[in-house]
Amino acid sequence: MMRHIAVSAFVLGAWVALAAQPPASAPRAYDAAAEVTYGGVVTAVLATTGPDGTVGVHLELATGRGATVMVHLGPAMFIGMNDTSFFADDQVLVTGAFVSHGGEVALWARQISKHGKTLTLRSPDGTPRWLYATADDPDGCGVSHAPVRD
Repeated sequence: MMRHIAVSAFVLGAWVALAAQPPASAPRAYDAAAEVTYGGVVTAVLATTGPDGTVGVHLELATGRGATVMVHLGPAMFIGMNDTSFFADDQVLVTGAFVSHGGEVALWARQISKHGKTLTLRSPDGTPRWLYATADDPDGCGVSHAPVRD
């Protein structure tokens, strides 16, 4: 019980301390030197199926100062195989870098923590830990981003 309280206090503290606004522009590739950490509450989980049946997971994250950050995680299968799931109202702490792709600036998560458990999605240089990142899908979530923005 005390561990859960300590983790919650850490996430809430980070949520307030790291609640800056997301940038209006960003580089077109993951820049490890530009990594940031955001804490907040998941307001929406966006799961979109690509043409090959792959489901990509993105989150809308409300930060402490009213900003909403779009967070790109990765393929649902990869997330599930690592015994992790995300739902609206989850408190999370995300470390990643902002990247501009397809007309959208989003935080590409390298790590995300929830309830004291951390899921590592990318290597320190931003390379996805799964195999299907392509030139058309550089964040590797497995789907086109157009449906996510609609």
